[in-house]
Amino acid sequence: MMARIARLVSALVLTTAVVAAPSAAQADDLIVCTGSVTVHYSPPLGPLPQQTTQQVAERLGSTGGGACTGPFTGGAADTTFVQQVGCLAQGLGDTLVENVVTYHWNGGGTSTITYPVTTVVHAANQLIVTSTGTVTDGYAEGALSERVAAYPDLDVLSCLGSSVAQQTGTLTVTIT
Repeated sequence: MMARIARLVSALVLTTAVVAAPSAAQADDLIVCTGSVTVHYSPPLGPLPQQTTQQVAERLGSTGGGACTGPFTGGAADTTFVQQVGCLAQGLGDTLVENVVTYHWNGGGTSTITYPVTTVVHAANQLIVTSTGTVTDGYAEGALSERVAAYPDLDVLSCLGSSVAQQTGTLTVTIT
């Protein structure tokens, strides 16, 4: 009887160890992708903030002019949101918007990431928007993510003419 209990305990310990041990795939879960981001504004941006629909197209990997490390060669996300925005106060409203972005990875799979924290900095003739959050669904659920978009500063004359209909910049998305 004692030998049988000892075998059961050994089997239980071995099973627990196998289940609790991280898989080799977890070490490869890190994703770092670069690419491009384009934002279309409707109505176009003018000097004063106004309610504006922003359609954001993110392209990661070779389709966005960048590259990816990790299990995917690229991905894409298309997001639409509405906020008060204008050229002269551009980006400042971004800190108030919770972004939820779903990336569709090449080869299948998605990651939905909720970015509740966004910071906006104007530096070196660029607008840099950094969002931090968590993968809330799909591949790498529970992992942390950072998204950094860098756009050239807007032309003041275009802003005064209310004719900024889109912006394009570089993008880096990291999932750890």
